[in-house]
Amino acid sequence: MTGTSVTSYVTQFAPLFPCEIPGYPILNTMDRLIGSFLVLAAIAIAQETPAGVQGRELSLHRLATPEQLKTPVSVPRGYAVVVGISSYKNLAQDEQLSFAEKDAENLYATLIDKEAGNFEFENVTKLIGPSATLENIRNSLEKWLPDKAQESDRVVVFFVGHGVVDRDGRGYLVPYDVDPRRVAETAYPMDRLGEVLSSRVKSRRKILLIDACHAGKIGVSSDFQRVNDSIRALPQVFLTLASSRAGESSYEDPQLAGGNGVFTYFLTRGWKGEADSDQDGIVTADELLSYVKSEVRFYVKSKGQQQNPVEFGDFPDDLLLGFSQQRRELIARRLPELATGSIMVEANLDEVEVYLDGQRQGVASPGKPLSIPGLAAGAHTVRGSRMGYEPVSVEISVVPGGSQTVSLRLLRQRAIKPSAKAFYDQGEDIWRRSNASQRDLKKAADLFSRALNDEPAYSQAGLGLCRVQQALDAVDEALKSCRRALTIDEDYAEARATYGTVLMESGDYAEAVRELQKTAIQDPKNTFVQSLLAEALYLADRSNEAEVAANNALALDDSSAQAYFLRGEARRAQGRFEEATEDYRQALRLQEYRSSRLRIAAFWAFGTGISKHSSGRRVIYRSLVSNAYYGLCASENGRENYQRAIGYCNRVLAKDKNDSDTYLLLSECYTGLFNRDNRREYLLRTKESIENTLRINPNIDQALQLKSKLREIAEALSSTR
Repeated sequence: MTGTSVTSYVTQFAPLFPCEIPGYPILNTMDRLIGSFLVLAAIAIAQETPAGVQGRELSLHRLATPEQLKTPVSVPRGYAVVVGISSYKNLAQDEQLSFAEKDAENLYATLIDKEAGNFEFENVTKLIGPSATLENIRNSLEKWLPDKAQESDRVVVFFVGHGVVDRDGRGYLVPYDVDPRRVAETAYPMDRLGEVLSSRVKSRRKILLIDACHAGKIGVSSDFQRVNDSIRALPQVFLTLASSRAGESSYEDPQLAGGNGVFTYFLTRGWKGEADSDQDGIVTADELLSYVKSEVRFYVKSKGQQQNPVEFGDFPDDLLLGFSQQRRELIARRLPELATGSIMVEANLDEVEVYLDGQRQGVASPGKPLSIPGLAAGAHTVRGSRMGYEPVSVEISVVPGGSQTVSLRLLRQRAIKPSAKAFYDQGEDIWRRSNASQRDLKKAADLFSRALNDEPAYSQAGLGLCRVQQALDAVDEALKSCRRALTIDEDYAEARATYGTVLMESGDYAEAVRELQKTAIQDPKNTFVQSLLAEALYLADRSNEAEVAANNALALDDSSAQAYFLRGEARRAQGRFEEATEDYRQALRLQEYRSSRLRIAAFWAFGTGISKHSSGRRVIYRSLVSNAYYGLCASENGRENYQRAIGYCNRVLAKDKNDSDTYLLLSECYTGLFNRDNRREYLLRTKESIENTLRINPNIDQALQLKSKLREIAEALSSTR
């Protein structure tokens, strides 16, 4: 509170007293009493704060006026590296963490959320679990981030996991593959991190978030005091927020919203808008710091423990971290007051999805209420949703410092009209036929549409229509139908997963990742969803993250052919051809024993035609088997086993003689053979494969290069026997 007089605080809170000031509403008696309490508290704190004490702890702001809220906001471009490790490769079971990877996933989802962090998907590198190796962390921090971030950009580096120090007091962040006996060689030095952020990353808007002092120490080298001392020794030229101060651990609470690290839970809540103390839709560094420090301290203290996040370092006044246009518009209409409170949400049914102001918070069930602490005081909307029931919304007014219980009683089970149900059942019967023709699919689309006309709140019919429209290549219409299903039932995980697949087909891979990331958080035990997320990440050129998602799917179900296939795709993209080959073969072995239910669940939804060629013709209807053979062909080609590769490519062409991607790959195989053996036969086969590629797809992106290559081949043939 340096440099601010008590009088100035009274002036800032003047709107809370019973007098009319331009730009502020006249508040009721309770509001005035609350305001008076806040003013008195501010005065008392100001009187008790010794002169010269620096800090941003109490961040009280004048509320934004309607005029200010109409001013357009320019959000700087953002780059981030998010690292989280719960299960370490070389550590004992009692040294592992519980929620670090979940914390990192939640922060990642918050950063790429257009109504929170506003980071572009492709500008955030996520290293979770096995992908958080020393090499990957080093490459992300020392190569990718300095190459990408410019002076005017926002930069966020987040680490949640173990921290250690060596005998000389040098601190390290512990990667997934650390060797506890060789910390200096296998962990990432904090002073190196400080040097990279201060000297090599050009941005002037940088924030480092470290949650590295957890229970479950790795020997004496993870002493909390020494780890925090090494964090405190980082350069002061950028903002650092550590989860705890010297001598304190950072707590994980299995009771907090289904299990979370306390620090990251409030970090994400603040970023999503709860830290927005001046209520302008913008979350600044000042606001986030104040919110996280106070809420973590208060929550952990309520559990009989102690944890105090601490911040240090310099940062500019315009360090904008989050922005929500939707929230800004809502605030402009109601201008809620400052401070925070909490609510406890009860539900009368099992697995009720709870949303607060449109953002999912978790699940409530009878006897298992959902606690939502750290809410900005004022008006909020709590919504409960469960498939098959009419959703319930409750308007609440959170009192500063108070706690209240909200009961969500879902009583009205949706009654579907018999006529709508009959239309739906007929459409679903057609959809489930593995040999449904285009004519039949159009009939199914009409039946689903008639079901929706009879019953506009029939979300299953919306999903059915979405799937059939996708199968008919009506991608834009399919997107609308899936969105309609989600508007009816926002907790409809199957509809959101299908929506993600249609977004993939439309080419919007970043938005597909956002939707599938939400689905994976909502339904973390769903193998199919993890496979879809792996596909979206692969198509978005995030092969490392795609491999992690595929591993998650296989951890849930090691008989998932599509998960093995997608892991093979991810590994092939990384040049790990031998591992990819084994994954493709395993996918084929498993596929031999699968039933036709694959079509029912996902034939049109799952990426049955995954392709990384920008050929202008994505092979949407290639089967998983053909895709696996294509992957084997590409992998063996990468290993320079050209004869094996050709055999696999020919298996794809046996199923579809008009697959231009495979002919293009086949031309690469024959080119490799010719370069190795200089035989005329291979040159002729290269020519034939290129001609077939151009015949099938004359508008392929590489058309000019291929035609040029044909001319070169013609010249070579004239001089080759």
